[in-house]
Order: sequence, then C-alpha cells, then structure tokens
Amino acid sequence: MTSGTTLDAHVRGYAQAVRLHLADLGPDVVDDLAGGLEADLAEAVADRMPTAAGGTDDDVVLDLVKVFGPAERYAAELRAAAGLPQAAPRTRIGLRARAAARGRKVRDAWSRAWAPLTSTPAWASFREALGELRPVWWVVRGWVLGALAAYFVNGWSDFVAVPTRTDQLVLMVAGAVVSVQWGRGRWMPWRWSPRLVTATTVAAAVLVLPLWSATRAQVAQGEHAVTAGSYDRGWQDGYESRQVGYGGAAAGADDGVWVDGMQVSNLFVYDANGDPLRDVQVFDDRGRPVRTVPTGREEETWHVPDVEEPWYFRPAEATDGRERWNVYPLRAFGERDMTYDEAGDGLRPTVGARPQPTPWPFLKAPTAIAPSERSAGADPQEPHGPQDPAAEGEVQSPAPSEPAGDGATTEQSGVPAAPGPVAPTAVAAP
Repeated sequence: MTSGTTLDAHVRGYAQAVRLHLADLGPDVVDDLAGGLEADLAEAVADRMPTAAGGTDDDVVLDLVKVFGPAERYAAELRAAAGLPQAAPRTRIGLRARAAARGRKVRDAWSRAWAPLTSTPAWASFREALGELRPVWWVVRGWVLGALAAYFVNGWSDFVAVPTRTDQLVLMVAGAVVSVQWGRGRWMPWRWSPRLVTATTVAAAVLVLPLWSATRAQVAQGEHAVTAGSYDRGWQDGYESRQVGYGGAAAGADDGVWVDGMQVSNLFVYDANGDPLRDVQVFDDRGRPVRTVPTGREEETWHVPDVEEPWYFRPAEATDGRERWNVYPLRAFGERDMTYDEAGDGLRPTVGARPQPTPWPFLKAPTAIAPSERSAGADPQEPHGPQDPAAEGEVQSPAPSEPAGDGATTEQSGVPAAPGPVAPTAVAAP
C-alpha cells in the first residue's frame, strides 16, 4: 500500500537524522543506541496514527517531528538514557578565523625556517640591542608620518624629512609626539587602536626609503629639490622673471619698453624728494609717447611680479576722449573685471569695477640730490652746479608742453615752432 511506503520513508528519514546527531560517538556506539530505531519508530507511529471515519490511511499526512519532537532532541534523550555526554555545540569557522589560522601556519613555517639563526646567542644580543633603540624608532615613525601628512596638506608636494615651512615642522613634531605616546602604550582609547598602531608602523617602515631618497635630492640640489611643487614654482619664477607679458609679448620683441633684456609692464615716476608721482606723461628724447603696452596688444593679459592674478592695463583718457597710454602708472584691472563691449570696441572694465592697487617698487625713492651736497648759504632760486660763462646772457628755450609738431606754437610769440628736437630746459634744484 501507498500508506505503508510513505510511513517507511518518514521513519527512515527521521532515524537517519537521529543518527547524524549521534555521529560524534562513533559507529559502534551509534549502532548500540539506534540499531533497532526504525522498528521502534514504526511501531510507535502505528499505535498513534489516527484514521478518519470512513477513510483510509492515505488521508493522513505523517509528521514525525510532531510525534517525537526534533531529531536533535530525540538524540539527546538517547544520550541521556545511555548516560553519555551531550554533543558539543558546533561552531562554524568564518573567513576571518580561516585567515588567522592560515597566518599562524605561515608564521610557524617562517619561524622554523629561521630557527637555526634565531636560536643563537648572537641573535639574542641583537634583539636586545634593538629593544634599547625602540624609542628612536618611535620618533622616526612619527616623523615619517608627519612628513606624509604635510605632503598631503601642501598639495602633494615636498615629501622630505627636512621641513622647509612652519606647517611641515608642526606636523612632524606632532607626529613624533603621538608616536612616542603610542610606543609607551598611551593615547590609545579605542579597542582598535593597537591595530591602527600596527598599520602606521608598517606604513612608516615602507615610506622610510622614499623619504630618504627625497631628502637626499633636497640636500643635493638645495632648496629647490626635484618635486612637483618646486618644479611648478621654479617654472613660474623663471617665466615671470624672463618676460612680464604673455600672449604675443614674447622675449625678443622690439615693441614696448625693455630694461636689461626684460620687458617692462609699467613705469613709476618719483620727484626729486623721492615721493611718488601719479598721472605723469612720459616722452622720449624725440617727443614720442613712451608706451609699455605696444600698439595692437592692448587686450593682452600681463603677469606682474608679486601679483597672483593676471590683469589688463588700461590707459588714461584725455579731455578730448583720446586714450593716453603714456600716462603712468597705468591703471590695472583683473580678468574678472573686464568684459567685451557690445558695440565691438574691444575690452572694457565692467560697470562698477575699480582699478587694482598697483604695487609701487618703493614707498619713497632715493632723493635726486643728497642734502649734504647743497650749499648752506646758496640762494634757493639759483640753479646749483657750475655755470658756463659763455651761456650768460643767453635765453634758454622753454620746455614744450606738448610734443613739437604741426600746429605747435611758442608761448611768447605764437609763431609756429620750427620742426626738430627742442633742447631740454634746465631744472633748478629744489
């Protein structure tokens, strides 16, 4: 019958589960405890199995767990009846435990391989000497980690053991202090602090060699060691010292004003007392306006020493609306303060933009004439210096207020001036 087959299958499955929970006792003990388990279970089930009125055994669904309880508990009852100890709880070995076991095996194998050396008295003395130098390593570890922190703080530059800035020195000293405290077993408030100390120790040991190499390069090449930050700074310094402008104002150009092979971006005029003068027109010996910004390059940006942002120079405007590029110092505007005119007239300062403060080379320049060279009793209205006797009685030409050219007239007669250079007027000493 189908009901008998179903019963046998349930009984065999339950008995097998009970034997699995008794497997730690060995096959002989299991046979003694569960040798006739199937027959006992089948008989007990047959006695308890209900049959519906007018029905058959096929209508009954067997669940031996409800009849006898879980197989684990049934096995425990068999152990207790036989006076045997209960089974030890089974623990599942996780990935971390397996990794730790593998690490112990590797460490044991490494120890056995080096046992001939580590078992000698010389090795014991060496380890004792290393133990005495442990505080030195604490300082080195903290110094290396401080250098690494300064490397990240300063934008991935200057990973060296010799600090060149105050922030580097502060970070390195702080790292050394923390490392020494760790070595003394202090300043570790968290449970994972020992693991952090181990990780930093390994990192410091790995970084000692690169730090040593970078420091040697710094010492060999001076302040500008071969690092990313020093390379950028050196390139920028060389660029700014060789040419002031860019975007066409290259070294070797003939336009503009050049001094000792370096292009000049602005001019600063001082009086005889060394005080700065503003809005001063500058002409050359032929009466031509002196322009530091060449014609056609008025919309180029300029890099000026000691100023980070590039800027544009703008001219002064005369009363008739003409631009005067020879009026110094030139006005300067940052890139953010300039915009293109909608009328197509080029760059113009934005509405409300104010000129940038132009850095003067001196707050007060050296005086033109030292006070000790002046005569105490000299008439302040008379010019100083030797006078040419042959020049007495001659009338000197007045200095032109505008460049000599067509339409220029003398102040006394109103007659057009003759073309050609005009002799400079003698300037009396103040």
